[in-house]
Amino acid sequence: MTKMSLMNQAHLVLGAGQIGPLVAERLVARGDRVRIGRRTAAPSRAHGVDNVSLDVRDADAVARAAEGAEVVYHCVNPLYHQWPEMLLPITRGIADGAAKAGARLVVLDNLYMYGDLSHVTEDQPMDPRSKKGALRAEAADVLLAAKVPVAIGRAADFIGPRAPQSFFGDRFFERVFANRAVEVFGDLDQIHAYSYVEDVAAGLVALGSRETRGVWMLPVQPAESTRALLARFERALGRPVRTRHVPTWVLRGVGLFQPFMRELAEMVYQWEQPYFVDDAKFRAAFGFGATPWEESIAATAAWATATYGAARAA
Repeated sequence: MTKMSLMNQAHLVLGAGQIGPLVAERLVARGDRVRIGRRTAAPSRAHGVDNVSLDVRDADAVARAAEGAEVVYHCVNPLYHQWPEMLLPITRGIADGAAKAGARLVVLDNLYMYGDLSHVTEDQPMDPRSKKGALRAEAADVLLAAKVPVAIGRAADFIGPRAPQSFFGDRFFERVFANRAVEVFGDLDQIHAYSYVEDVAAGLVALGSRETRGVWMLPVQPAESTRALLARFERALGRPVRTRHVPTWVLRGVGLFQPFMRELAEMVYQWEQPYFVDDAKFRAAFGFGATPWEESIAATAAWATATYGAARAA
């Protein structure tokens, strides 16, 4: 297939949620032509991109959307309760579609496939402790066996602006600015790695900038306890952050009526043990690492104040 003649390169970004638009914005900023594929025809929040509506489970549809693209970025993540039905068909559709289009594939992944999180590296065997972890492990096997160059970038739990579904997302900031206690779970005093969303996007773009293969740990913040991060946000926001601990059994009970909470409950084990991610391989290869905590917290707090604080004031 002949590649499109563009200012630089053409790319297809699949997924317009928390990370896809950030990847697209970085590609556009360096002069590349970018198309974003998503389920609906509504435009993404990224500027300067073409939008296409498609079902990523359909390899032929993915291939058509990726025509002329050098790299396909897979940032699609269905809702937790949809994983059993959708995760593997999505994985196969995107991998097969990228192969048909002759494009390299860069995939955003998480760390659910690991059981021991005390020092996660690229060489660590997958040992899932949850249903979602087992699905992620199976999806990784599908990707690594695909007939296309695949680089998998793995990130810890997100933190940063425009990450509504993260621990420090909508529910967290809405409660903080309403002077209500924030719901927390697990052990707040265990160290826990978090990945700043801008670093996740930068890491994926770096993986796509050359023909990388295999698994990579994306730039990750130095692990701190979640309690320490709550204190950082208190200082940055200039307001108290009160907490209310929610036991796992309560999450399971609420999960009888709210599927998200049911699925969240099986992941609480990740907050009950040390959680440290080693991104040394990435830093050595690409020459950069995570944004310092002070900068990432300040940017997140400024965005939260403008987004949630302004809403409360209105």
